[in-house]
Amino acid sequence: MGMAGRMMLGGMGDDARAYDHRIARRLLAYLAPHRRQLAVVLVLVVLAAGAANAGPLLLKIGIDDAICGGVQEEARQPAQQQTEPQAGPAEPICDTTQSNGGLLAIVGIVYIGTLGLMWALNYFQVLLTAAIGQASLRQLRNDMFAKLQRLSLSYFSRHPLGAVMSRITNDVDVISEFVTLGVTSLVGDVVMLVIIVGMMFGLDWRLALVSLSVMPLMWLASRVFSNWARNAFRQVRSTVGNVYGNLQESIDGVRTAQSFVREDRNAAAFEQTNRQNVDASVRAGAIVSAFIPVVDTISALATALVIVVGGMFVIDGEMGIGTLVAFIALIARFFTPIQQLTRFYNQLQSTMAAGEKIFELMDEPLDVEDESDARALPQIQGRVEFDNVTFGYNGTNVLHDISFDVAPGQRVALVGPTGAGKTTTVNLLARFYEARRGQVRIDGVPLDSVTQDSLRGQMGIVPQDSYLFSGTIRENIAFARPYATDEEVAQAAEAVGAHEFIQRLPEGYDTDVRERGARLSVGQRQLICFARALLADPRLLILDEATSSVDAHTEQIIQRGLDRLMDGRTSFVIAHRLATVRGADLILVFQDGQIVERGGHDELLEAGGLYYQLYTTGFPGDETPEQTTATESMVLNRRMWM
Repeated sequence: MGMAGRMMLGGMGDDARAYDHRIARRLLAYLAPHRRQLAVVLVLVVLAAGAANAGPLLLKIGIDDAICGGVQEEARQPAQQQTEPQAGPAEPICDTTQSNGGLLAIVGIVYIGTLGLMWALNYFQVLLTAAIGQASLRQLRNDMFAKLQRLSLSYFSRHPLGAVMSRITNDVDVISEFVTLGVTSLVGDVVMLVIIVGMMFGLDWRLALVSLSVMPLMWLASRVFSNWARNAFRQVRSTVGNVYGNLQESIDGVRTAQSFVREDRNAAAFEQTNRQNVDASVRAGAIVSAFIPVVDTISALATALVIVVGGMFVIDGEMGIGTLVAFIALIARFFTPIQQLTRFYNQLQSTMAAGEKIFELMDEPLDVEDESDARALPQIQGRVEFDNVTFGYNGTNVLHDISFDVAPGQRVALVGPTGAGKTTTVNLLARFYEARRGQVRIDGVPLDSVTQDSLRGQMGIVPQDSYLFSGTIRENIAFARPYATDEEVAQAAEAVGAHEFIQRLPEGYDTDVRERGARLSVGQRQLICFARALLADPRLLILDEATSSVDAHTEQIIQRGLDRLMDGRTSFVIAHRLATVRGADLILVFQDGQIVERGGHDELLEAGGLYYQLYTTGFPGDETPEQTTATESMVLNRRMWM
């Protein structure tokens, strides 16, 4: 990625600063374990800069001492020391009759040697720098990933996936370039400038001042172009974010787009978004490209001044031709590191912006965090208590003083309209969120007094979205117990009714399910999730509408597996299927964040309240009237005539 790419990824808001010592200090902390290697890199950089600038000095020696034979040393004597005019032709500026071929050969050999040395030093410096940078960034990525794994669910509901992915990919890539290229380039450019300026003043202080006289113009041009570039690449940063967002949304929703024949419209919308990014990038690239000829023009101006002034010195015999040629060579080299330093300024802005975003994620507070004195939860029996629990999102309560008790081994069904608070209740039980008021206890132990790992390690959760990871079926079933034997995996699959379809697959348990289980049907993915939960052998089980996408035939297959899964375990089931709810020991009916009814299936039907309404309208297609029990038929008939 070039400078344009680095600046593109690094734009910030109007309050952006080119340098933030807090961010820089935290980034440098990742380099701290590699201090010795960094010291070697700096030595290599200094030596390479010295070897690179040996050329002009060798030019002077080759011309003045080898070719001109040192005659210019005599020509440098002030003219006023000559007491009377000389007759005949003027003394030659360079008398080749005094040439020293041996010295010239040595100069040539030394020059070739410096080129080889410079190449070797640069090679090892780049190699070592890359190793240091990648090792540091590996640790940074690991820390970011570990943080993402610990962040509460509320963080991911507030931040789009594309923005989160950008932190660990694009922003880290920006820092990668800065660490592997920017820092060493900065040191090399600064050392190069010091050496060049020192050589200039060592050769002739007057020409050195002439060369530096154009620096105010260089400073002004750098300031102007830096401001233009910063504003241009802010726009690029904004548009590239739109491209990533559009792309991610389109890929996630490709099935829906095809269902509604939106392919062409979506492509047109993406093309427009992409065009905006291209236009912004072209404008920014034009600014960057315009800066290069400006630097070249200023460099040419300095060269012209040196040729004019230095030429007069040579004509007057105050300076040798070799010195003038060396100065011209130094001028050509002088503005290259200055130009690179200007680019470094823009890259520094990019790095500060990326670092700010990265450490913003790293510093994100955890909504759910273990207390310092939190203890491990002993093996649970399964008694669950909600004691006047209130909870809400973004300042709005969705649960209001929820209270209930569940005995060990009971099966609890949570039913109610969409948005009534069922999923929020089980999320509090798993401690994905903290209650605002009230307390959740297991076996009498408040959840906020135990570690999250010890709590969730004794839970099995099957979400509505049957999420599978890329890999084999065996790896997905053994997700919670990676060291489970093949026999244990097969037993868990057989218990929930998944073994039969797995055996029919070409590679059986070694079948790669691909990303999110795309190779399997919805029902097959859910069966594997059931097997995964069973193999984990949890003491407390949560099924969040886990059979919502399963057809009636498949549901009959897995119902026996569910009975096996829930046997002897305290189970919470959120379901819209009658077959799942009817066998529950306790049914909690939610409405508007409150429990409005509780009891058994027959009892709630007899009451004729909200559950009865849900039963008659909310469980369509579960079973035919012939399959209902006599009690249910009696209740239904009674309601029809009331």
